[in-house]
Amino acid sequence: MIDNLVQRQKDPEVSEIDNLIIKLDHVAYRVKKGERRRFIDELVTLIPSYREFKNFKVLNANAITTCIQLHETLPVIVISEGITDDSVVEQYCKKFGSRVHHLAYLVKDIRRVVEVQKQRRIDFTTETIIGSEEEGILQIFTNPTETTNHIIEYIQRFGDFDGFFTPSNIAELMQSTEKLGEA
Repeated sequence: MIDNLVQRQKDPEVSEIDNLIIKLDHVAYRVKKGERRRFIDELVTLIPSYREFKNFKVLNANAITTCIQLHETLPVIVISEGITDDSVVEQYCKKFGSRVHHLAYLVKDIRRVVEVQKQRRIDFTTETIIGSEEEGILQIFTNPTETTNHIIEYIQRFGDFDGFFTPSNIAELMQSTEKLGEA
């Protein structure tokens, strides 16, 4: 096991990815319909310094997303809840329960990260990167890990954009995982 890890660390592609990943950006949960508020209250009880700072209704994905933050630093916790039984979020939760959905990593050059990861046979939920530099953000999800079913998101922001998605790309991002909620 350790020999395998050492061998991977010597891989030039792994070295390049290491240099492109900046830090953990956010942890995203998907929770069952009606559990978002309770989960936020639980987190704030455990860590009172967390503050709610952004709420979004994602109409074309039938979901609500809330962001909470500790002392205005990363990583942020993003919590999405389906508001209808047929929402992407609710379908995912019916299959897997309320849980961490993905870990998002801020990167320097998302196009290069995706290129290298595809060479390494990493699969993504979409063929193309979602978002645009003009709107301030590019992002993409990997397919889930086999062991824990977590997704990794790569995210790159441009200019002074400090959000986690835009109104024009959030539904596309959520819907890119729609096939994962299917039984």
